[in-house]
Amino acid sequence: MTGAVAGLILSTAPQSAAAVPYRNWTQAPGNDAGVTFDPCGDYWKLWDNVRDGLVVTAVYNYKGVADRWKAAIQVNDGHASVSHNVSEKHHIYFKIISPYGDSPIVEYKTNGVC
Repeated sequence: MTGAVAGLILSTAPQSAAAVPYRNWTQAPGNDAGVTFDPCGDYWKLWDNVRDGLVVTAVYNYKGVADRWKAAIQVNDGHASVSHNVSEKHHIYFKIISPYGDSPIVEYKTNGVC
């Protein structure tokens, strides 16, 4: 029983900062949805690859700041793109919230050489 309890605790523990991939994209399980972030213009692209009438949302928060997740872009079937301003002083964490399962959290810089 100790192993089962330890497994449950590990599976519900938050993702450690060292385990967060550093990249400008992430995708939901099975590639049911995907998002990319371009820091030049704070440009977000989001794809919902399942035609089911359900909404997919890309959310972000600032690394090292105790803040809430904020919506960058939403789409209901198909794809969308938007320039959604983020602070240039921080790196961000972002992920997809979808009915198919949330994507892994990734980290990326908020300013780039354009």
